[in-house]
Amino acid sequence: MAPGRPAQSPHDSGGGDNNSKKRKDAPTNPQHDGPNKRPRQHIDQRQKIRIARTLSTQTTSAAFQNGALDVSSFVKSRAYEIQALENGLQRSKKALNERAFQQVPKELRRRTASHNVKRVPKRLRARAGREMAVDNTPTVTARRRKPSGHMRLRLETVKKLRALGAKRKAEKDKPKDASVSELPAKDVQPGTITTAIKPRTPKVKKSLLATPPVPKAKFRKRQIHKSWLPTHLYHAKRARMTAPSAPLWRFAVPLTPTAKSYRPTHRASHDRGAVAWDMSYISTIQLEGRESSVLGMLKAMGAAEEDLSGRKASKWRAGLRVLEAFLYERESPHELIAPVTMVWCVYANGAESVEAEGRKRKVLLRVHPSAFFQLWEEVLRLAKVAKPAVSVEDLRFEIGSLEITGPGATEALLGALWPSETVSASNSASNAATTGMDVDTTLDTPRSESVGDIWQKLAGLTNPALLPQNALLGFNVQDPRLHHPPRTIALPKSDAEQHQLLELSASWPIDAAQKSCDIFDGKARHLASTTLPSQKAVNRRKALSPPGEYPQALPKDPRMPVLLYSASSATPTNSSKSRQQPKSHNGGSWTLLAPWKCLPPLWYSLMYYPLSTGQQPRFAGLDQKRQLAFEAGKPWFPGDFPGTKAGWEWECEDRRRREGEWRKRPRGKRVGYEKVEMGGGKKGEVGVGWACDWERLLDGPAVVEEAALGVVEDDMDVDGVAAEKAGDGAGSAEKAGEDTVKPAEQEKAKEDAVPFQAPPKPSQLTQLSTRQALALLASPEAKLPTHINLTSALVTVRLTLLTRGVPQPCARIYRLPTDNADLRRQWLALLPSNLPHKKQKGPKHALPRLPKDAPAHVVQQRLAQSLLEPPRAGEDKYPACPAEEDLVGFITTGNYDLGEGQGTGIGSLLLSRVRDGGEERNGCILRSAGTGLGRLARWEVV
Repeated sequence: MAPGRPAQSPHDSGGGDNNSKKRKDAPTNPQHDGPNKRPRQHIDQRQKIRIARTLSTQTTSAAFQNGALDVSSFVKSRAYEIQALENGLQRSKKALNERAFQQVPKELRRRTASHNVKRVPKRLRARAGREMAVDNTPTVTARRRKPSGHMRLRLETVKKLRALGAKRKAEKDKPKDASVSELPAKDVQPGTITTAIKPRTPKVKKSLLATPPVPKAKFRKRQIHKSWLPTHLYHAKRARMTAPSAPLWRFAVPLTPTAKSYRPTHRASHDRGAVAWDMSYISTIQLEGRESSVLGMLKAMGAAEEDLSGRKASKWRAGLRVLEAFLYERESPHELIAPVTMVWCVYANGAESVEAEGRKRKVLLRVHPSAFFQLWEEVLRLAKVAKPAVSVEDLRFEIGSLEITGPGATEALLGALWPSETVSASNSASNAATTGMDVDTTLDTPRSESVGDIWQKLAGLTNPALLPQNALLGFNVQDPRLHHPPRTIALPKSDAEQHQLLELSASWPIDAAQKSCDIFDGKARHLASTTLPSQKAVNRRKALSPPGEYPQALPKDPRMPVLLYSASSATPTNSSKSRQQPKSHNGGSWTLLAPWKCLPPLWYSLMYYPLSTGQQPRFAGLDQKRQLAFEAGKPWFPGDFPGTKAGWEWECEDRRRREGEWRKRPRGKRVGYEKVEMGGGKKGEVGVGWACDWERLLDGPAVVEEAALGVVEDDMDVDGVAAEKAGDGAGSAEKAGEDTVKPAEQEKAKEDAVPFQAPPKPSQLTQLSTRQALALLASPEAKLPTHINLTSALVTVRLTLLTRGVPQPCARIYRLPTDNADLRRQWLALLPSNLPHKKQKGPKHALPRLPKDAPAHVVQQRLAQSLLEPPRAGEDKYPACPAEEDLVGFITTGNYDLGEGQGTGIGSLLLSRVRDGGEERNGCILRSAGTGLGRLARWEVV
């Protein structure tokens, strides 16, 4: 009962029955409730600390009675104050204490950590247990937990499997049949091998698709329709994965970490730290044959001539650099497949001798899995007609890859990768001594510096972009588990060491020391994967090593072949803003290729490496991959290439997802695309609001949109017109006197009856490469291959807003008005160069606020400036968006760029509509779908 409200009997006049009350009175408790009960007040942490530090005291007036001192009262008062002081010390100490689970970093905390000791780190479990015992916190124990129905089935299955395993083990340990007896030791002839014959390595069947590795029995059912990445168990506990029934590119791909990671990823990749991905879903194809035949195949798939046979391509053909180029289909309509990374195997002798002797060479093609089958068919078709013949091999599940970026990327790789060439060279002297070889002759022969030795000298490198572009390193490394947990490496501190690092990156002696990498050899990959010792064997070796030291490397230890190459991720140099203000973040990344089964130990050593900045490398998912590509101003395949087959499939999947999210919202809380005010009396969104409607852009507004907007029109029909069109069955039901179907149920039935159908890709839609687009924009007379139709060719661009606003995906891109000169003049007046106050730069062009005591002449001057100031967005004089005839493209990726400090976007434009733009050709207008407000921006080809 609320205080101050008198109790009312149900028999009183106007009281009625208690059951008739909408809100009943709370149950009363005579011990706790009463007229003198004080309302509960919220006490924050500061008040708790203040109360804990407050000491109780007693006055001395009670100890003096009639001028005489009462000793007993005085002593009791002082004793009370001393006890209060001791209690206050204990209270203040406990008030400032934090529980054990509160000392865990923010990204590792869990809601149930305070109730389960096992959810806090091991170093804090003892303290957490004591705190729970003192506070009488209910703990969670396995004995009190009752297994559910599904858990009982699993426990019974485990029990049966254990019994079956014990039975098989007992049968295996039984003595063999007497008829099959082994020869006694005395009958064995010297030199006879008594061990079992080692099976040979299975012969690789080329030109066939690879099959995924057979998983363990307990994980086999989970990988029937998809495959796991080598680091799946690590990511499944820490990241949001793709749905089990909806894998991405036939893999279970991590999408994003469970902890908040948008800003931490930006900081780790730009300021300090490192970000790593498991990129093993990238497909790998190996071509083997004569160099001339392989180059002919690449040329037939549209690779540029200067990239294949130019002067700059000599190091790439020698296996010292990496090349990334666009490949196309050979047959008409010669569609763009995807950007492909190509790596040649190093040859020992010169190129002339290799070509003269007719030796075969190997090259790796790495392509995104969404375009793998398209590239695989083209490669197989060309390999059959190539002369001399070229063999094709699918290495998707034999070679995995990791990618790491950030200022601490090189440091983390140096701590995880221990070259094995140095170990073999250091053991050569001891081997020579044991075999009786002359040690002096061994020491006199100088050993050439290997790639592993040079790799270890890169300590202190914070930007891989300082190295030669697309630099390549190939060497063998030791088992990282022997050096786990990794330790922070020594970084250069003096100016002399920094100067040596700069000289090394400038001279780059790896080009002379590079040898053929074992990762190109199938037998070496198989040997590295099958000879890895168990974790128990590694633990035994680490236990035998001296305290604080790693186990000594042995010649019989397995060697993992790895291939490292750097890729630049800086903003394109043709950006005017990038020329004035270069980005301050890390401009490159490392890509590590290794055998598929060797990736887990490499990944764990990389993740647990303690960086010199006091952090550890962060792992990331697909969303962070797109985020960093967006911040670097680079398009992400396939999402930003809608003119390709893979890009169109991604766009259709995005349409389905956006439409589902739009339909989940109630009518009053979702965007009404049919009510969008476009200006000039026009109403309604251009095309489908939740899609980049390339069909509407190519075919014009005359296209019938029933397939895409039919369901929307049915939803808009609230007067029952659509119900009449439902069919004869519905009409007969109404005539029979049945209850009419509710609108919500009818809408749900329609949505279920009309599933999403991916529209086919427009036949004329093509995607141009950056080189072709720049050539066409530079000279209108530039000639392109005859198969390219300029009327439907798309070019990928990067857009930067000149005013406020943040572009969103599916935003419409308009060119400056061409048919309305007055409207074009209004938009040109909003350019920063045409504003009256040129001194103030940036997205905010409003005049600074005047102080309250400003003189009258300053106020009048400001009034005159405000009259000349262009209208702001949303005002009546703000220019309207251009007509649909000026629509040139769509935004595929848009957000607020943390590096630029403003909104940017990646999109595609129809080249035929912006090629002859005249003055301010790069100027454009962005309008987010579902809004009628346009923003001024500029675009540049990327």
